[in-house]
Amino acid sequence: MDQTETAPSSPSAVNRLSLTLFVLLLGGLLFCAWHAWQQALAYEQTTLALIDELQAETKIASAVDKVIEMLSMGTYSGYSDQINQLAEQKRLQEAYRHSADLMSIGFFALVPLALLFAYLVRCDLGDMAYAALLVAMIALAVGLSAPILSLAASKELPVLGETVFQFQSKGVLSTITALQSVGNLWLAAILFLFSVVIPVVKSLLVGMTFFARTHHLSLKGLNLVRHIGKWSMADVFVVAILVAFFSSNGKGLTDAEVQAGLYFFAGYVVLSVLATQLIDKLIGVKKSR
Repeated sequence: MDQTETAPSSPSAVNRLSLTLFVLLLGGLLFCAWHAWQQALAYEQTTLALIDELQAETKIASAVDKVIEMLSMGTYSGYSDQINQLAEQKRLQEAYRHSADLMSIGFFALVPLALLFAYLVRCDLGDMAYAALLVAMIALAVGLSAPILSLAASKELPVLGETVFQFQSKGVLSTITALQSVGNLWLAAILFLFSVVIPVVKSLLVGMTFFARTHHLSLKGLNLVRHIGKWSMADVFVVAILVAFFSSNGKGLTDAEVQAGLYFFAGYVVLSVLATQLIDKLIGVKKSR
């Protein structure tokens, strides 16, 4: 008699545990995404400050300070102070970069666990697909706002050493803003359409089916997603063009470095495609029944 009473409670306990673990993992994903975004921006700001110290004008002034310090027999320490400050900025730069990479790795390491426990809540592939869509939207937010590529045009010069002539850090939203500020409104609009509007609209239309998978509005939204499916890789192509353009802009002098935003944007693309295809298949099966 005791066994028959306790047996039905076992699946419920497993479901509650799976839901609790999913919520905790979702919190961990948000934590990793937030800190990866913060550390990526901090890395960008620190790098900008470091680049200022390596530009031609600053290097010339440092060379003068070095000569003065040598002639003063150490009574003047301007050059030594600059060297120490430069070393500290490099240390901070590496720390921020390492932290951004660590948080990015943590985010993508938690994704499969979160999807697994989302499925175990009700053993429903649909729940896992919607969880993947939710995680994809988190990745999209970071991918759009964080830098995707940094570029430094530098050259080793006699006496001055490594000298930076130009530095740029590019993200999707910052690129759109920059294009708008210089008057390239049509190019900014195209980039905004394919990289922001279409991904967000597609995700929202697919997400509508979570509340009513067979409702006529949900089905119309999913049908619209199928029609704009030919643009599903346009956002990837846009970012690829940006990376290729900025990487080749220095004519051999440019050192390009991929930033956290590109990883999150790529993660959004993969998760979004998987979630959309799975939801579309599940709703198609349900309609056929």
